[in-house]
Parts: sequence; structure tokens; C-alpha cells
Amino acid sequence: MKLHELFHILSNETRLKILTLLLEKEMCVCQILASTGTTQPNISQHLHVLKNHGIVKSRREDSFVYYSIDKRFLEKYPFLITILERAGKEYGVKAVNSCSLPNLSNKE
Repeated sequence: MKLHELFHILSNETRLKILTLLLEKEMCVCQILASTGTTQPNISQHLHVLKNHGIVKSRREDSFVYYSIDKRFLEKYPFLITILERAGKEYGVKAVNSCSLPNLSNKE
């Protein structure tokens, strides 16, 4: 992958959020969904892009598919760790452990 292609992929806020989450730990789609607050089709589309470019990998366990950042990708582009850590702080994305959406009905 050429560097300009990598930066094009990283220029999407949702993909940055996903990668920030996956930097912390392996996650299934429902955990990513609960952490980002976007839609399942949107998450799946972005994971497809990331997987096709070799940035993330997946594994199936029962009916769940778990995603993680491919370690070889981080070895090739180690500066991304700093960028993703910064993005995590900037966007305030927090990984959740369950597959439930946050309670959005508690409006103050």
C-alpha cells in the first residue's frame, strides 16, 4: 500500500474510531457498534475496507466475528500507534465489553 492510500483510509473519522478501539483489544461488530454509536451497516462497510487493505483481520467464534488490527500492519507503520492513541483521546472513544447499545433515553 502506498502512503497516500493509507492516509486516505485513515482520513475517515469512523475508520479512525474503529482502529482506535481495536488498538486496545479485539472486538466483535456489536462491541464496535456500541462503542461508536453508528449503524451496523456503516461499521460493516468500514471493516470491509480495513480488512481488504490488510489493516485488520478477523476470526470467527460461534456466531460472532472478532476483529483486531493486524500486527504486521503496525510493524510496517509503527507511527500509527501514536496517531491512533491521539485519535482515541480526541474522539473520546471508549471500548465496551458487552454487545448492548448505550442507554440513549436518559436525556438530561
